[in-house]
Amino acid sequence: MIRIGSGQGFYGDDVTRVLPMIEGGHVDVVCFEALSELTLAILRKDMLANPARGYTFDVAILAKQILPAAFERKIPIITNGGGLNPIAAAEMVRETAAKLGLKGVKIAAVTGDDVLGDLPALQAQGETFSNIDTGEKLSDTSNQQFVTANVYLGAAPIVEALANGADMVITGRVADPCLYLAPMIARYGWSWDDWNRLASGIVAGHLLECTGQVVGGNSLAAMDALDPRDLAHLGYPIAEVSEDGSFVVTKSAGTKGCVSLETVKEQLLYEVHDPSRYITPDVIANFTTLRLSQDGENRVRVSGVTGSPRPATLKVSMGRMEGYMRELIFTVGYPQAWRKLEQLKAMIAESWHGLPIRRVDYHLLGINSLFGHIGQLPDDPLELVVRVMFTADDADTLKTAVRRVMANGLSCPAGMSVSGTTVGGEPRVILGLWSALIARERVQPAIQYWET
Repeated sequence: MIRIGSGQGFYGDDVTRVLPMIEGGHVDVVCFEALSELTLAILRKDMLANPARGYTFDVAILAKQILPAAFERKIPIITNGGGLNPIAAAEMVRETAAKLGLKGVKIAAVTGDDVLGDLPALQAQGETFSNIDTGEKLSDTSNQQFVTANVYLGAAPIVEALANGADMVITGRVADPCLYLAPMIARYGWSWDDWNRLASGIVAGHLLECTGQVVGGNSLAAMDALDPRDLAHLGYPIAEVSEDGSFVVTKSAGTKGCVSLETVKEQLLYEVHDPSRYITPDVIANFTTLRLSQDGENRVRVSGVTGSPRPATLKVSMGRMEGYMRELIFTVGYPQAWRKLEQLKAMIAESWHGLPIRRVDYHLLGINSLFGHIGQLPDDPLELVVRVMFTADDADTLKTAVRRVMANGLSCPAGMSVSGTTVGGEPRVILGLWSALIARERVQPAIQYWET
């Protein structure tokens, strides 16, 4: 059996919650999943300000607070927090480990996922990077302001790094569950075409990748099972994986939270479009064949996962600049709140006459902001909280728009107020997502090593 701990589900997650499972000897390896499309955009902004950046700040926490305890117990650390600059992250970890007096720490950095600078050459080789949603080819779009282009890598380079004795593996964009699949393959030597075992490992990774969610966080099922105060102290999950691929989801004894059939089912379907074809770089997993059973307190066994051959292509996620956005939040109240809302809309439209505003959206917080038109609207509400979101191609247009609206402060609908925090805000960059596919043979991961 190999015991795999989950220490991170997003950039900014509390990675120190893995310490009980490390110090208690409950795991053989720990994984930290930090990336999303938004995270990569944030890291690009950091890198533009400082080329030595481009990795998550969490990596520094791992190096200072997690690595010493893990290295002492020979527990490898795997993280995709290297983001856009795994090399710089690895060098920072080596320097930190040396300062801490850790001798013999081997650090591996996996690169090859970042293809932003290779887009012209790849197109010349026949890659069209057609948008998955629209079918539009990359060469046909007028907006070429791409700032990120990262391929979702699989487990293979991490497996190689672990086989070469890496104590910490730092990657760029590796698909979330593949971080967890890698140590299973490294331990058991599963064949790359053993689709059922690979698929089972992917399901284990999918259940672990969002840390607190499978132990009662963000859960309807656990609302009555947990003291609300426990949500701030959840013990993060562990998968105990057998050689046949079956596994148990659990957590460290004595930590807060709960692992139940219900919490596992909730996480199992989280962000899944087709449970019969969960596509990853290493295998296509079929969730519909698996079986769940209670295996004791805070223990759920998963078995029966099946899989089919991996796809011939890999997904590449590209982010591009698509202008700027701002928001203002107004409140209008009883009586005749609906009439006042119409006045507010007319006042804003007239104030922005002639400005190149591209889009304006209105949402009523607490009424239709979550469920849209299916939300039942009251006849004459006591109050309406109105979120106005508006976009433009440049930030100055949005600043002008705010000034024009605020100039109506004493000429507004009766009793209207505006949130001061939104008035004082700054325009935010809109990063549009362009998803495409690339032939896997065009992508060549590489591994570099450092040692203290």
